[in-house]
Amino acid sequence: MGTSKLKQKPEAKQAFLASHPVFTLDEFYAASRGSKTSRQATMRRLRYAVRRGRLKFLERGFYAVVPPGMEADRFTPDRFLVAATLRPDAVLAYHSALDLLGLAHSVYRDVFYLTARPRKDVRLAGGRVRALRHPKPLRARGAENFGVETHERAGVKLRLTGAERTLVDSFLLPRYAGGIDEVIEAARSVAALDLDRLEHYLTLLDQRRAFAIMGFVLEQAAERLFVPDALLDRLAAQRPIARIYLDKRQRGGRLQPRWNLIVPERWAPGAVRADV
Repeated sequence: MGTSKLKQKPEAKQAFLASHPVFTLDEFYAASRGSKTSRQATMRRLRYAVRRGRLKFLERGFYAVVPPGMEADRFTPDRFLVAATLRPDAVLAYHSALDLLGLAHSVYRDVFYLTARPRKDVRLAGGRVRALRHPKPLRARGAENFGVETHERAGVKLRLTGAERTLVDSFLLPRYAGGIDEVIEAARSVAALDLDRLEHYLTLLDQRRAFAIMGFVLEQAAERLFVPDALLDRLAAQRPIARIYLDKRQRGGRLQPRWNLIVPERWAPGAVRADV
């Protein structure tokens, strides 16, 4: 047989493969139902396409389309598209969102996405695709989709946390965002923020640590991001009573008294040295 079975499928299925660089067995089967193809026959066709190098098997029920002229064993699918396919409610977050938003300053091989039903990691060449749960306060309020945006990548719509939520989440859990220095660099390079959305998100989280960190960050960029004094005053009113560290792993640093926040000296020029 000179042509693969996938090439013999109707145009609709070819269009499906063109618009789904990464897809699930269920998605492909749904696209095949018009021809009354059984699920078993669909699986046979997919296995055949994998053997021919037209598709790459990622793990049970998940496939990626191999670009023409490329060998399947040398092909690594787009890691963001893989994440978006693993769960229908997937939301790219942390360093993955920083990357997609153009705010990342370093390469980070692991991909992080939020979902209501975390699953095991998927391993790709050089990294993993990792599922995490939404922050607990959002789950309690049914607000998991707050601050989520839709972006297009390779013709596929991806859901990711917007700049405001991404920065807050990344400061709270910098281990998923490339470290505290990476997050601060991202915050310094952001061109604009929806300050109302940011304040609303902080209110939803209701964490004094988050108010202090974002207050400090916004104060440093007040002129550039047009941050009103009234907003800074509201955030300062929610600061922690006790001193906290910007980076929980740090020791020593300089105190930002308005926020009761101790930050690494390199990020706080001119602050009062903390007696710690």
